[in-house]
Amino acid sequence: MSILIIQPVNLAPPGEIIIALDSTGETYEIFRMEESDRLPKDFSNYNGLIILGGTMGANDDAEFPFLTEVKKAIQIFYKSNRPILGVCLGAQLIASSFNKKVRKMSKPEFGITELKKTDDGRGDPLFNIFPDTFSFMEWHEDYFELPEEATLLASGTDCVNQAFRIKDNIYGFQFHPEVNEVILDSWVDKEKEWILKQSPSFLGNIDRKVKPSLFYSTQLCREMVTKWAKLLKGSQTAG
Repeated sequence: MSILIIQPVNLAPPGEIIIALDSTGETYEIFRMEESDRLPKDFSNYNGLIILGGTMGANDDAEFPFLTEVKKAIQIFYKSNRPILGVCLGAQLIASSFNKKVRKMSKPEFGITELKKTDDGRGDPLFNIFPDTFSFMEWHEDYFELPEEATLLASGTDCVNQAFRIKDNIYGFQFHPEVNEVILDSWVDKEKEWILKQSPSFLGNIDRKVKPSLFYSTQLCREMVTKWAKLLKGSQTAG
């Protein structure tokens, strides 16, 4: 058994998530959709699902047909009680698979963002390691409605729904816990003009504020994913 990891674009690799999984000894397969990888038709060999971020929107199925396949996979894993972890676009796809709307924000949310745990977040097995206020890297233009089945775990000022849990083993994060300095440097290298336009002060604060913040957020990511990986032990294997 292994974890199925879906990577919609090369710009958003798994980063710290892989480091955490490697430390637990979990095996995984990464399907890179930008490299024309095709998702398996049978998911019975996978005991968990991770969906990463992407530059497309959760509603862009016509242009990116694999998004429809991902939504179907989410429901298969959900109904067979296997853990799911969705990051940014991944969280939006989870919400969409539960028939909730994903819409454009008035402006993109980009940069290190302060978030707050909800009361439910304080008691959550993954989030109880977090302080009441914590920060992660954000980069998204859309937001999702919270599924009725979901419990809100963390919220933000500009985007309220930042983290949720469905049942006891499905988690969605609007923020990017996986981002480390390697990913950050890649974003700056490839999207410098966009970053300058959207957040002129970001580049000037990279060494003074952004990278020191990543030092702490990457540690939180590793702890959180390690705890999520423990949920794989009790998952079923249907589908």
